[in-house]
Amino acid sequence: MATSELNQFLETVDQKVLECAICMKRLQNPKSLNCLHSYCLACLEDWVKAKGKLTCPTCSSSYAIPEGGLKKLPPNTFVNNLLETIEHISKRDQMKCVCAKGQAKYYCQECRHYLCSSCSDHHKIFPMLANHKLHTVEDVRSMTPQDFAALHPPLCSVHNKPFEFYCADCKTPICINCTVMDHKEQEGKHKPINISKAFQSFKETSKKLEEAAYKCENQLQDGLKAVIEYATNLEKSKDTSLRDIDNHVQVMVKKMKESGDKMKNEVETIYKEKKKAVDVQISELNTTISDLNKKISLLNHLSKSDEATALQSSETVITALNDRIKKLPKTKPSDNRQIIFQINEHQIASLQQCNIGNVTLVRAADCLQLQGMKSVTQGQTIVVKIIKTDECEIQANQLKATWTQPTGETSNTQVDEDDNGDYFVTGKCTSPGICKLDVTADCEQIKQSPMVIEVEKEGIVKTIKINKYVKDIVKCEDDCLLVSCKTNTMLKYKQSGECIGNVTLPAGVKVCNMYKMKNGNIAFNNWGNNCITICNMNSQVIKLINNVELNKPFGIHVDEASNILYVGFGSEVLLFNIDSGQKIRSIWTDDDQEGQISGVSDFSLTNHRNIIILDFYNNRVQLFDNEGRFMKVLVKAGDEDGKVMKPWGVVVDQDDNIIISSEHKIQLFSSDGNFIKRIDKQEDGIKTPLGLSIISYYPRRVAVANRGDKTIKIFNY
Repeated sequence: MATSELNQFLETVDQKVLECAICMKRLQNPKSLNCLHSYCLACLEDWVKAKGKLTCPTCSSSYAIPEGGLKKLPPNTFVNNLLETIEHISKRDQMKCVCAKGQAKYYCQECRHYLCSSCSDHHKIFPMLANHKLHTVEDVRSMTPQDFAALHPPLCSVHNKPFEFYCADCKTPICINCTVMDHKEQEGKHKPINISKAFQSFKETSKKLEEAAYKCENQLQDGLKAVIEYATNLEKSKDTSLRDIDNHVQVMVKKMKESGDKMKNEVETIYKEKKKAVDVQISELNTTISDLNKKISLLNHLSKSDEATALQSSETVITALNDRIKKLPKTKPSDNRQIIFQINEHQIASLQQCNIGNVTLVRAADCLQLQGMKSVTQGQTIVVKIIKTDECEIQANQLKATWTQPTGETSNTQVDEDDNGDYFVTGKCTSPGICKLDVTADCEQIKQSPMVIEVEKEGIVKTIKINKYVKDIVKCEDDCLLVSCKTNTMLKYKQSGECIGNVTLPAGVKVCNMYKMKNGNIAFNNWGNNCITICNMNSQVIKLINNVELNKPFGIHVDEASNILYVGFGSEVLLFNIDSGQKIRSIWTDDDQEGQISGVSDFSLTNHRNIIILDFYNNRVQLFDNEGRFMKVLVKAGDEDGKVMKPWGVVVDQDDNIIISSEHKIQLFSSDGNFIKRIDKQEDGIKTPLGLSIISYYPRRVAVANRGDKTIKIFNY
């Protein structure tokens, strides 16, 4: 029975708590260090003798040896109680009275002894034992190990009394005697409080600490996951590097083999050429030797024949042999050079020191860099690119991106991948101030992280006083503003408001609506000469388009991709070829047709090359396709927001949103005509805003030529 209960109890206890990390056995007389690691006293004494100092065998923390030796180290009361409970449970089947004579009938909770009937009677007689609580053996047997352990709360080691108080200054439980002897509150050095109150405070603290510990554990688990992932990637990078080295060596070996084969071919070619000459010489020498031998043989035969016979042929043989001797071929090799492979000793020395590459440790964070804008308008979508180097093999899900709003609020965001395999992060800040984007790879910040982005307020940014009639405005290549005043002079201003020069054209020219071309030239409506004029920033007139007389045209746009110039004239929009100046066609409608145009005050092309036309007299904004077919009314007439009265100017931004200036306001619409917001405020003084120009995308910023007070007003939107 006791064995079964003991096993059940041990299942609820972490065995490592009861195990000495030195001897790896159950703790005996456990002593606890400040790091909460406990060891057998004897094991700890042997450890200190071997090390010469007191260090924790588990975490290596160092401690001073207390006066009186290691036995003065505090006991681990929690472990002692567990060990004592285990001992009592293991002896339940041998319940014998402390007198060792009678059968146990009771168990004294305070004395922690079993008593027979006789001993229990004597136990009750003594006054000092009268308050001891006795439990029947049957009750003890029915107790769970936890209930049995609860019978033995720890006692004060000085007064052998139960702990009823807790000294908040000494951080230790105390008994009632301690409160009047060793931990007097009156001395000001001690603060005894009820132990139940202290325990409740401990539970509240432990709950918070437990939550913090779990949070810490989660962070450690995330860190462990990152480290394991790093180890996996490290192994992959090792395999990749080894493979790359092998491939590179194979390439080098292939190149060297190709070089060797080339030299072998050279040797074979030289050999064949020289061998052919040698074979010819050998053949010639053999032929001569054979001929000479024949003639010598003939001469020998004549010498052995009779005189008459010999002398008949002697002269011929002698002459032929003399001729042969005089015309012997060369007997030395015609070319005695040998084929020799000359080793390039310098190259061999170079190969011995050859550095075919470098093996380095590359952090993923070093291969990545943030690239984005310095400022945006509040509410504007922010897109930040993550630039990768060629050797970077990190995946998007290995990157962690965190936005910090100007309010201090932080949020994690996803790293996305575009069709080209490049990574980017998007976000949005609705409050003005400083916004930060922090991107890490394998828990390390990448280059340019954190990226600091200024979030600017919406609304008016700057008012530039012109003190002249202002007709239109465009942004130059140097970010300055060029202002037309219906004269032959265009004024040039910095966005800060400083006038820095002008572009003066010939007398009689009157610059009205303008369009800045990609090459820096300006195309404009010339009311003075009733034509379209193109000039450069050096005041030179480059071209006049005057095949059709244009009396006070409104609006101008150049589609440089198709080489077409658009100009508003009366109730139609005319299209011209820029090079020839010839009219291509016009966009207009009959009075009874849908989309009737009464008077064009301005127009613009969408990003899809449809045409937005402002109808000044009908107080509306209409959309036509590029062939001139009416599509829809985008904005209707009215004084309220989302409608227009006397529309003057229109521009389309990078997001295909439409900005329209009308008599007293500047409004933003989506590409399908849905009202988004009013850009200006009533107190900004917008009146007769004739021209508009998008001057920045980050932040979104538009400049307005405000004829009413002869100013240029710049707005964030």
